[in-house]
Amino acid sequence: MSRVWGVLGAVLVLVILWVIGITYYEESVLVPEAKPDSLPFLETNQLLITPNTTRVGSDDPIETAVAVSQIIYPATEEDNVPGAVILVNRENIAEVMVANSRVQHFPVNAPILYVDEDSIPSLTRNELLRLEPAGVAFDENTQVYLVGTIGESVVQEVRELGFRTRVLTAENPILLAEVVDTWTSTQHGDHRNDVVIANLDNLEPALASAFWNAHEGDALAFVTNEGIPDATRRILSRRANGPWMYVFGDDTVISDEIVRELGQYSLVTRLPRGDLPSMSAFFAGFHDQGANWGAWVIQDARSFGWGLAEAGHNAIFVNLDGPGGWQNVLCATTLSHMGKHAPVLAVNVDEVPDVIASYLDLLESYPTAAQEQILNHGWIIGGVDTISWETQVALDGMLETYPRVPAPGEQ
Repeated sequence: MSRVWGVLGAVLVLVILWVIGITYYEESVLVPEAKPDSLPFLETNQLLITPNTTRVGSDDPIETAVAVSQIIYPATEEDNVPGAVILVNRENIAEVMVANSRVQHFPVNAPILYVDEDSIPSLTRNELLRLEPAGVAFDENTQVYLVGTIGESVVQEVRELGFRTRVLTAENPILLAEVVDTWTSTQHGDHRNDVVIANLDNLEPALASAFWNAHEGDALAFVTNEGIPDATRRILSRRANGPWMYVFGDDTVISDEIVRELGQYSLVTRLPRGDLPSMSAFFAGFHDQGANWGAWVIQDARSFGWGLAEAGHNAIFVNLDGPGGWQNVLCATTLSHMGKHAPVLAVNVDEVPDVIASYLDLLESYPTAAQEQILNHGWIIGGVDTISWETQVALDGMLETYPRVPAPGEQ
């Protein structure tokens, strides 16, 4: 009898130990710890992605230029390798605009990367080596274009890396625009009739044109506060039957007197805005279309400007006043050239300007079947000190599918 009780006692002890073990496992392993007051975002989630936006680059323009290049050109096979790479002096805004507007488009097909006048940053050098550009068949298989004021030491270093180069340079940006315009005509067999007119003394409104020209390859010429330089007059006079000129800026940027003087060369259209946010919103919706000059039998169509005013589009959001300034703006033109062909929209670090919010209202999608939903997307250029996380989230809401999600504080 005592033996039976002993067995039962042992079984009871085992059952108690088993229950204690199960309870401990459930409480300590299966049930998570209490949630703290706040949980941090994973860095990649917070800084890069929302449903409708993707952040690219950082507050360092050299890093941003490389990040844009790596998104557009994975360089894993023949189809996603650029034709060339454009190296520009990161200290000269007008020279970078010339490179964006006249070199980046086909047949070159190239990203913009920054160098210093006499040295190549390591990130730029590594990206150049990673890309191994194929070479532009129409231009002696050139692989690297060095545009503007770049020292001979940089040119020599690129050549020692084994790349075929072309140097496009001049004494100043006005002459550089003419040099590159002449070179471009050899690639296309003519001079493009659509010409952007920018004021070298106030380039801010014209930055929006660089994204269009990277996409379309139209021409760029400079005026100044003093008038029309001789080199610009030569550029305009080379257009068959006269150019179609688009003046970027209101009369506070480019005077009515200069516009009237431009009119002696042909037709002039003014885009009347005086700052980048206003101009970017205006130009994103602007479109001019009609017959172009041509032979009496065949006339090319004229088409200038994005003309986007409905859902299903892409935008590049930049901040001219961020830590990287204009450098962090103009290196993103490759996203207009190859990355969903998007216009630029300028915001502030902690605010979406009213003019941008009003334009985004035009892109609001509409009720439809789920499989037919037309979606918008935005590239956020720079780090959180350039465009804050809160601003990115606000833009995500403005790009949302129907129904539109109001921005913070919006009625």
